[in-house]
Amino acid sequence: MSAERESHPGGINVSAAELCARIREDLRDVEVRIRGHRWLELLEAGEVPPGALQAFAGEQLDIIASDLRSFTMLADRFADEPAHGYLTGMAAGEQAAREALRGFVASVGLDAAGYEPIPGCQAYPSYVARLARDAGPAEVAGAFLVNLEAWGGNCARMARALVATYRLTEDDCAFFSLFAAPTDDLERSSLAVIDAGLQQGVDPLGIARAARLLQAYELLFWDSLPA
Repeated sequence: MSAERESHPGGINVSAAELCARIREDLRDVEVRIRGHRWLELLEAGEVPPGALQAFAGEQLDIIASDLRSFTMLADRFADEPAHGYLTGMAAGEQAAREALRGFVASVGLDAAGYEPIPGCQAYPSYVARLARDAGPAEVAGAFLVNLEAWGGNCARMARALVATYRLTEDDCAFFSLFAAPTDDLERSSLAVIDAGLQQGVDPLGIARAARLLQAYELLFWDSLPA
């Protein structure tokens, strides 16, 4: 992790670690709402019906497929830049998630071909696609670094509840375990990408905006799930 700072318009002088700490503090209320969401409480109580579990699986099929295309696009856009390795790594992570999701899709009996997505759940990948088209690596890295902590925590809760209460196997829940795994390496690589962007003059406010919007769309995903 770089400790270098870069001066920006408006007198802003910040490192990636400091910037992300500020963003996380600013978005703490949203993170609390995501982590304490009512849908998770219902799941842990065994009160989420089979159709709602199928909906979760169907939404994730579309989200992961879209995010994979988005990161592939980003890797192509920045093929000659240092962030290329980070972006190809994120694309590889989405590919692994798509493979791991198959077990959950099968376990809940989803007919993927007949599933119709929910608009509020699909706002998240739609914004990621917008970032892939318009944003740079620093904005993308900042948004996902802030977002994946809450998502990973919720995936850990889902993995435990699905095994304990819904009698799914650990293999069925491999998708959730994947996202619940430690993210130290991802944090280091993300901060390096953000620091490089800051040193090149990327506006910290743009990084903060991307993180704020992605986190808001994460909350919208949970709010839109049927229960």
